[in-house]
Amino acid sequence: MSDSTAHGFASEQAGKLLHLLASQTTRTLHTCSPSEVHDLRVTIRRITRLLKVLNGCFPRKQSTKIRRRLKKIMVQAGRVRDRDIALKWIAKIAPSAKSSLVRKIEAQRKKAAQTLTASLQRWEHRSSCLKWRKALEPESSAEQRGSAEAIARRLLPRMAKDWFRSGNNAARHNASAEELHQFRIAAKNLRYTLDLFAPLYGASINHPLQQLKALQTLLGEVNDCVTVEQMLSHYKAGRPIAAALDKRQRKKSQQFREQWAAHFSSAALQRQWTDTLRHLGGEPSSAHAGETPC
Repeated sequence: MSDSTAHGFASEQAGKLLHLLASQTTRTLHTCSPSEVHDLRVTIRRITRLLKVLNGCFPRKQSTKIRRRLKKIMVQAGRVRDRDIALKWIAKIAPSAKSSLVRKIEAQRKKAAQTLTASLQRWEHRSSCLKWRKALEPESSAEQRGSAEAIARRLLPRMAKDWFRSGNNAARHNASAEELHQFRIAAKNLRYTLDLFAPLYGASINHPLQQLKALQTLLGEVNDCVTVEQMLSHYKAGRPIAAALDKRQRKKSQQFREQWAAHFSSAALQRQWTDTLRHLGGEPSSAHAGETPC
């Protein structure tokens, strides 16, 4: 990394992520396939996290405007993604389900995809990547003076500590669905913040990231079950599938509790994570070495 100041780091990451968003937008417009819509949502999460974590490095008005626009696209992509998940589970749990149900979900998916692609086309047509890159040129700010490393050391151990506390609450047998949902959001926030600062840590952060991603996958499966169950319960033909998903959701929730107890609940692991996040090590990652900004 050529500039270790907070503003230099913010500028570099913004350029890379906006370049990635432009590429992903093109791919999504080409096929609007389930995998491309998923990748689009991940890219948006990464940019949103950058703008929130390093908010003091960017012009506030422009950053807020861009986050608002990204949120709108994220919601539109989410409607497509929800129907993709529903169709996947219908095919898996009840492949002989009435074709009328499948047609209804497919029609909803088509309509949602049209809305999404229209937004992405406008984004491309307005050369938003270049405009956003210019709008996000970091400005001097007392809020984010100093190095990116100092921000990472200050922010990430605290986030990890809060995340472990939230996980302990969510893993209780009498934990509410809302507690589990909030923990899932906290896991996403931590994961994408770790991804953001990963170039500063080198290989030392790989193991915590792998552990977090594995747990996040399980939490995502729980959420998918809840989302599709709620969607299909409105259709008579979908209620048996919704019942099966409710059963699966309870099973996955129990797996989460077991995995948390086995791998995350120990105070020793929590200290290991916070110690790792306080000490940056290794050379910056070169995963994006060949990328150029917009």
